[in-house]
Amino acid sequence: MPATYAATVDARVLPIPQKHPTIFRTFEGLAVGDSMLLVNDHDPKPLYYQFAAERTGQFEWRYLENGPEVWKVEIRRVAAAAGEQAPAEALGCCGHHTGGSHGHAHQHAHTGPPTQVLKDEHTLILQALDALERKIAALEAGAAPDRAYFEKAVTFLRTFADQCHHGKEENLLFKTMVDQGFPLQGGPIAVMLSEHDTGRGFIRGLAEGAAGIGRDPAAAQQIIQNGRGYIQLLRAHIDKENTILFPMADSVLSPQDQEHLGKEFERFEAEETGAGVHEASLKLLEELQAEAR
Repeated sequence: MPATYAATVDARVLPIPQKHPTIFRTFEGLAVGDSMLLVNDHDPKPLYYQFAAERTGQFEWRYLENGPEVWKVEIRRVAAAAGEQAPAEALGCCGHHTGGSHGHAHQHAHTGPPTQVLKDEHTLILQALDALERKIAALEAGAAPDRAYFEKAVTFLRTFADQCHHGKEENLLFKTMVDQGFPLQGGPIAVMLSEHDTGRGFIRGLAEGAAGIGRDPAAAQQIIQNGRGYIQLLRAHIDKENTILFPMADSVLSPQDQEHLGKEFERFEAEETGAGVHEASLKLLEELQAEAR
C-alpha cells in the first residue's frame, strides 16, 4: 500500500449525483503510474464494472479494506486513454449521452416513447430473473451456495431494477400520470408502488441469505424463498405494466407530455441514478447469465 496517493475520494460524504462523476474526473486527472484512494460505505463493485466497461486496460483495482463499515480501494492508472472515448460520467442509466460536443450518440441511446424505454428495461430484468431462477434451481438440487453469484444478483436488482428502472417509474411516469388524473390511492399506480415495496423486501432477504452463506445453516433456504418470491412477483408485475399500465399512460399523455417525460428520464439517469450504470449493469447481466448456464 503506497504511503501517499495522488488523490483521495471519500464517496461517503458526496451527494449521490456527484459520486461517480467525481470519481471518474479524479481518475482522468491521474498521470500514468499514479494511484487514487477511494473510500466508500459499501462495496463499490458496480463502479468496478463501469471502469471495466469504459476504461478497459487503463486501470488496476485493488481492495485495501473490505467492510463491513468501510471499503477502501486503490485505483491505479496504468495506461492513457486510446483515442477519443466517451467518458462514463457523461453517460446516463441507459448509456446514452447526456450532453457534450462529441456529435454522436451512444449505442444504448433511448428510442421510442418513455414507456418503450421502460419495456426495454423490463426485457433486461426478465433476463436476469431467468438466470437467477436457474441458479436457484441448482441450489435446490443440492449445489453448493454460490455467495458471489447471489451478491452479484442483488447488485443488479438493486442498482438497475430498483434504483434506475423503478426510480424512473415512481419519480416520473407515475407522477405524470397522477397529474393527468390517475388516482394515487386505490388504483393501478397504488398496486405498482406496493409491489415495488414488496420486491425490495425480497431483495433484502436475498441479500441477507447471501451474506449468511458459510455461517448460517438457513442461508440457502432464505435465498430460495426470497429469490423465488421476487421472481414470481416481478414477472407478474412486469406483465401488468407492459399490458395494462403503460397502454393506459400512452392513451392520456400528449406528445408534449411524452417529450417532457423523455427529457426527465435523461435528467434522472444523469443526475440521480449515477453515470454509466447501464454499461455496468449490462456487463453484470452477462456474467449472471454465463455463470447460471
